[in-house]
Amino acid sequence: MKMIQPFYWELFSKKLREKIDRLRFVGFFTVDLAQEKNMRLVVGREGKLSFYWLVDESDGVIADAKFQAFGPVGLIAAAEIGSELVLRKNYDQASRLSADLIDQHVRDRKETPAFPRECDPYLNQVLTAIDRAVQQCLDIPFAASYDMTPIERDFGEIPGGIPGWEQFPHPHKLKIIEEVIDKEIRPYIELDAGGVKIIAFNEEREVVIAYEGSCTTCHSSTGSTLTAIQQILKARVHPTLFVTPKL
Repeated sequence: MKMIQPFYWELFSKKLREKIDRLRFVGFFTVDLAQEKNMRLVVGREGKLSFYWLVDESDGVIADAKFQAFGPVGLIAAAEIGSELVLRKNYDQASRLSADLIDQHVRDRKETPAFPRECDPYLNQVLTAIDRAVQQCLDIPFAASYDMTPIERDFGEIPGGIPGWEQFPHPHKLKIIEEVIDKEIRPYIELDAGGVKIIAFNEEREVVIAYEGSCTTCHSSTGSTLTAIQQILKARVHPTLFVTPKL
C-alpha cells in the first residue's frame, strides 16, 4: 500500500505519525478464514476504504479487524485508529465511535488535535464505513452490560495543577472540572452506552459524580474507571481533587 505524504504530514501528532509508521491493521479476511474461525465476515465499504471484521455471532464482539484503503495518508491513518478502537468491542460499542474519539486517542496533548482539519472528510469516511459494517451485525445478540472501555490516560500532566487554582471562585473551578470531564472522559464512557455527570463539588476538593446508562451496573465504575477519572482530574486540574461516586 503506497502512501503519499501530503503537505500536512507535519501537522499530525507525533503519536499518530508513529502509528502510521507501524501500521498493524492493514489487510483483509476471506470467507474461508471466517468459516474456519467460526466467525461472521463483515465488510464495511465507503469509497476506496474497506473495513473487514471477524465478528463472534454469539455476542457480537469484533474479534479481529483489518482494513484496505487507497488514498491520502490521512485516510489510512484514520482507518488504522478506527480499527484499533473497534477491536474487541461489540458492534453496538463500535457504532458509537466518533471522529473526536479517534482524534483524542492519538493526541500528544489533550488540547491539540492529532489530525489537521484537512483530514475531517477522511474521519467521516471511516465512520461511514464502520456504520455500514455495523448494519450487517444487527441480527446478532450482544450483552446489555459489559466491561467499560478503558479511558485514555496518556495525558500531559500539569505539575502542581492549574496556576492560581486556589484563588479561583467556586463556579470557575466547577466549570474547569466539567470541561475536562466533557473532553477527556465522557467520550470514552459514552462509547459504552454510559454517562457521567457532576452532582456536587464539596469543600473545593471532592468531586461527586453520578453514573448513567450502562455505568450504573458496571463493576469498573467503582474500580478502574473511577480511578482513571480521578487521576485525570488530579493531573489536568489539581492534585488535591478526589472523586466520589454516588451509588
